[in-house]
This record gives sequence, structure tokens and C-alpha cells, in this order.
Amino acid sequence: MNSATILLYWQIGNRIRKDVLGEEQAEYGKRIVASLSRKLVKEYGEGFSPSNLFGMIRFAEVFPKMKIVHALSAQLSWTHIRQIIYLDDPLKRQ
Repeated sequence: MNSATILLYWQIGNRIRKDVLGEEQAEYGKRIVASLSRKLVKEYGEGFSPSNLFGMIRFAEVFPKMKIVHALSAQLSWTHIRQIIYLDDPLKRQ
């Protein structure tokens, strides 16, 4: 279950990053994510809060290749991934 959830979160973050936000400015992007979050929370529950959606987006930015994400999903929980995606140094993420 954990691995499937992590892969789903990466796919959601990647889709939002590429198809919804594109090259939008930061403030406008925040409003889009907040609006999307309200709709998703209503439909699917609290797992789609704005902070969680931003975590999914960051996850897709930091680890853009599915092969790496698949390996991570087998070894780490979403809680652990959320901790490492905000590290500034890419070497510390490894």
C-alpha cells in the first residue's frame, strides 16, 4: 500500500507541475493549488490538502525520473520522502 501511495503522489505532483502549473508565477500557482485542493478534499478526503499537494509537486520536481521514484517507494515512507525533498543539497538526499 505504501509503495502504491508514493507512486500515486509522484504522478499527481508531476501532473500538476506539468499540466496545471506549467510556467505560472508563484502567487498564481498557489491560488491554483488551493482551488484544486478544495475540490480534491471534497471528493477524496484530507490527503489532498494544499501542503500535501505542494509536497507532491516538490517530490516530482526533486525526483523527475520514475525509475528513481520506484526505487524510493520500495524503501521509504511518504513521511520520510517529505523530509528529504526539502533538503537543499542534492547529495544529502541520497
